[in-house]
Amino acid sequence: MTAQAAVEIVEVPAGKRMDLEWILEESFEGWYLIHSRRTLRDVDVVNAAKLSDNPGGLVMLKTLEGTVGYVYYIAVAKAYRNRGVAKLLLEDAIRLFKASGLKEVFASVEKDNEPSERLFGSEGFTKTTFGQVSKKHGKLHTLNMYNAMRVVPGEILLRKEIT
Repeated sequence: MTAQAAVEIVEVPAGKRMDLEWILEESFEGWYLIHSRRTLRDVDVVNAAKLSDNPGGLVMLKTLEGTVGYVYYIAVAKAYRNRGVAKLLLEDAIRLFKASGLKEVFASVEKDNEPSERLFGSEGFTKTTFGQVSKKHGKLHTLNMYNAMRVVPGEILLRKEIT
């Protein structure tokens, strides 16, 4: 059975978010684990994919300046990987951003993280650069967005226009 048949996406209130930390521990290491834990506490929205009342994955979302959204992290528990959970979380994130009136959404992935790059690509995200974003938003606004997104060397910035 695929996860898509039995998954429910729910918003996780701030007081319950630390119950999902184990998913981050199964998904990240080093700097990414440290940052994802901090982000889990502080980010605007955390949604969880529940499968048979058990959390199987999560997505962290933030609205940046203006009409721009950012997907900080998508993490899926090992037991639920390769079942479409990450795709459902990303689809729901895009739907939420669109419903909020946002016009574009960004995400970043490590250069060597081909599965994540394919996931975002399947939803219409394309690679972009600081220069391309600056042409649209201006250099100062782009610097502020990069700072909020915490894009670090070795990551690829991805962008999707929401229509």
